Amino acid sequence: MNPSDENEPDLEDAGEGREKPASVTLLSQAMGVWRNPAYRFVLTFLPLLGVVSVAYPFFVKHNSPVVQAFIEGTAAIEYHFFSLFSSDVRINGKMVWFGDFVVKIIDECTGIYEMLIFSAAVLAFPTRMLDKALGVILGCPLIYLFNLIRIAMLIVVGRYWPSAFDFMHVYFWQATMIVMITSVWLLWITKVVRRDETSSSDPA
Repeated sequence: MNPSDENEPDLEDAGEGREKPASVTLLSQAMGVWRNPAYRFVLTFLPLLGVVSVAYPFFVKHNSPVVQAFIEGTAAIEYHFFSLFSSDVRINGKMVWFGDFVVKIIDECTGIYEMLIFSAAVLAFPTRMLDKALGVILGCPLIYLFNLIRIAMLIVVGRYWPSAFDFMHVYFWQATMIVMITSVWLLWITKVVRRDETSSSDPA
């Protein structure tokens, strides 16, 4: 051994003792957070929710023909549904009468906003794009159907129990819609996403 080698530092040991730059450490931590599915969902869903909350009023304001068609279509569905059981039903555009009680269908009654929130939750979930597409295609009609049931129940309450209408409209059904969105989302995860994951993990 060359005597001068004893005084030379071990380059590998010196590299191990050197601290990593702060930027590298932060990037490593950020990647660790992003690789966590729960964190990745939250970090994706919150911006999407913000976009929906900001863009929805703009969409309603500047796409009035589309929204109007959606509103009048919802009113027509309610009218035809109640016409199956009673002749004391009338419709005029977005207004639906059941006896002396009248309800006005507006954009907030169509379920568009709820479907957008659901779609944001589906798109933010870390899974295959095919599963996300199935979630939106199958989930949005379910939410719209439930919204039609919600409106029908409110019309019945307004007709026969008007004193409870405000409570049912403002509190009960608003909370129920949140539960409905969450339930459809969890159903999609259970029946579509988890099933595909189980199928792909099964041995051939």
